[in-house]
Formats: sequence, C-alpha cells, structure tokens
Amino acid sequence: MGKQAGSKTFGRPDYFNFGKYAVGGIGYSMTNQFIMVYLTFFCTDIFGISSLTVAGLMLVTKGIDAITDPIMGFLADQTRTKQGRYRPYLIYGAPVLGALIYLLFSAPELSSTMKVVFIYVVYILYSLAFTVVGVPFTSLVPVLAKDSTERTMVVSWKNVMIQVGRFFITTFALPLVEVFGGGATGWGRFGALVGVLITLCFWCVAWGLKPYDTINLKIERPKVNLLKETQLITKNKPLLMLMSAFGTDMIANSALLAVNMYYFKYVLGRVDLVPITSVALTVTGVLSNLAIPFLTKKVGKKRLYWYGSLFSIVPLAVLFLKPVVPSAALIVLITLFGLISTVPSALAWAMLPDCVDYAEYVTGVKGNGVVSSTFSFMNKFCGAIGAFLASYLLGIFGFAANQEQTQTVLFIIVVLRFGIPILGYTASLLSMHFYELTDERNMEIRHALDERAEL
Repeated sequence: MGKQAGSKTFGRPDYFNFGKYAVGGIGYSMTNQFIMVYLTFFCTDIFGISSLTVAGLMLVTKGIDAITDPIMGFLADQTRTKQGRYRPYLIYGAPVLGALIYLLFSAPELSSTMKVVFIYVVYILYSLAFTVVGVPFTSLVPVLAKDSTERTMVVSWKNVMIQVGRFFITTFALPLVEVFGGGATGWGRFGALVGVLITLCFWCVAWGLKPYDTINLKIERPKVNLLKETQLITKNKPLLMLMSAFGTDMIANSALLAVNMYYFKYVLGRVDLVPITSVALTVTGVLSNLAIPFLTKKVGKKRLYWYGSLFSIVPLAVLFLKPVVPSAALIVLITLFGLISTVPSALAWAMLPDCVDYAEYVTGVKGNGVVSSTFSFMNKFCGAIGAFLASYLLGIFGFAANQEQTQTVLFIIVVLRFGIPILGYTASLLSMHFYELTDERNMEIRHALDERAEL
C-alpha cells in the first residue's frame, strides 16, 4: 500500500522532491554557520563591539527563543491554509530572514552606544525570523517520509547539503569579503549575497513540499488540548535524552566555532589555513553523511551516535595537549575530527522523527511542530551557551581585538577550542546511554500508528 500524502499517493520514495527538501539544508547551514563562525569575530574585530556585549546578546536572544520556539511549533501544527501547514512560513519568512542576515553584517556608521542598540535589535529580529522559517523546515521530515529508513535517507541528503552550505561559508567568506571591498563594506555585501541564497534555498523546499503539505479545509480543525501538547515533551523520554545528548554536543561545537578564527589568527598566526581546513571538513562531512544510512543498518542509530561522540574526543584531546603542531598534522587531525563528529550531528536529526512518532504513540496527538520546535530551541539555546562561554571568557580574561594576546588569553582560546568540546562530547555519551528507541522499537511503533490510522 502506498504512502498517503495529502491527496496524493506515493508507492515508493519520491527522490525528486526529497532532493528539493535537501536543498533547504544549504540555506539552513549557511544561516547557522555564518552566525556561529563569524558573528563574534565580526562584532569584535570589524564592528567594534566588546566580546562581553556579544555574550549578553547571545543570552538575551535565547531567552526570547525559549518562548517563541514552542509557540512557533504550536502555530505550525495548527496552521490551515490553501498553501499548506508549513509552506507559508517558508515562502514568506525566507526573504525576511535573508534581509536580516544582510543587516546583521552591514556595520553602519554609528556611535558606540547605537552600535550596541543596533546589533541587539537586528539580532533579536533575526532570531525571530530564523524561528519562523527554521521550525517548519525541521518539522517536515515526518511529513515527507513515514518509515525510519526513508527518514534516515532524507536527513542524510539534507545533511550532505548542509555540508555544501558550510563549505561555502567557511571557505569563501573571507576571500569574497575581500573581493567585495574588504572591511565593513565587504562583510555587508557578502551578507547580502548570503541573504539572497538562503531565500532561494527555502523557496526550493516550499516547491518540493507542495504535493505533501496539503490541508483539507473542509475537515474541521481538531480541538487543542494543551495538556496533551505538553505531554508530547514531558512524557517523551527518548526526546529528552536526545535533546540532552545533542545539546551538550552543540555546546561543544558552538564554543569551538566561536573561537575558531581566534585560534587560527592569534594562537597559530595562520588565518590562511582556515579555507584549507574548511575544505577538509566539508569533504569528510559529505563522506560521513553518505555513509550514515549504510552504517545505521549495521549498528543502529543509537550505537552509531554513541561511537561518533566517543571517537570525536580523540583528535580534540591531541590538539588540547599540543595546540601548535605542523600544518600537515593539524589538517589531518581536524579532518579526522570532521569525519567522526559529523556522525552524531547528522544522526540527531534522523532520530528526531522517531521521537515524533513516539510522542504520538504515547499521547495520541500528532505534534511534529511542537516536538521539532522544542528540539530546535534546545539546539539554539545550547549553541548560545557555547557562544556565550566563548565571548564571556575572552572578555573577562582580557581579550583585545587586533592586538597581541597574553598567554592567559591564548590558553583560554585553546580551552574553548578543544577543552570545552571534550567535556561536551563526554557528557553526551551518558545521555545517549539512556536513549531507549532502538531501530526494532521504532518499527513496532510505526506499525502501531499505521494500524491506528486505518481504523
């Protein structure tokens, strides 16, 4: 029997539309990477804002996300339009998000006080826009694919495209900034280019979702039960464990990314190595994502996630103990880290739809948006914690932009680049130990839900 998607039936995987959805990974990744890799550096070294101000910015916006992400998930689940449930947010939200990306890196000529006001206002608006677009985007995998194997394939395709977006940002950002005029002018023009590209990517997703994201407006809207909606999270132990494991991984990666430019600029004095290591990370990321569907069939998602977190620690530990190594050794170690660490990062999103099914199985409520938005909030919140730690510690230990740093500051950069990530990946091992959804259990739950739907 084929899979039902709105009014259209699909008997086998719809690879063409799966591919359109995967293109959204480019836009999602470009947005994330541009902010995580370059915003702190841009604010301190280009726009002239202190790292402590940036630290406060990260906390304030995530406090807002704590409210807006669940609300957005609820709204997405309840939306009923001729354009679908999730597609309107991608169609109309993407250009707004693109415009705010440009403004965030536009660096207008302002007084010191107004610079702080400007960056706070624009970043808060950006965070809201990213919620409006990102929550529906991450809610779509259960809509596209019903069984666990297809979902892993869809997420793997998306994650390959995420590596493409990451490659573009980390490899071409600095060269293109110079091509576009360098300094504040170059960053603003590059921000405009990124804004246009991410808009086109999310529009491609909306195009691919057209046959799936359909609503029968003649059917009465189901009544909202807030208790049931809350239980989608509180009675969902697999989701809580996955959020805990992925959250500590995110703290690790965001701290790492926030100081990456500082590590190459101030510790190594080799900014020229940033594009080279970025290419290596992209290639290994693509290879890892292509291998994940095959590896999960061999060892299962849970065990593969655990192994990925465990072995990610090894190259980090080597560079923590000896942060200055020959260029060839550095590239090898960073490449090895990229090859391994991509596994848990990618698998978390493939495991999320299984948690959506588990929530429906336990509560009887289908809540793609609520579950996905809660996971998305944890992702952004933990990312902000890592970025906050980086900015705050740099500030209190005396970091001064574009100057020779003290030995204490250099040590803090190394701790943030390698030490904090080691702790994050170690913590995720414990959380994943208590994650109880095996592949066999997922199949049982999916079968039970299909039987309910036929009644």
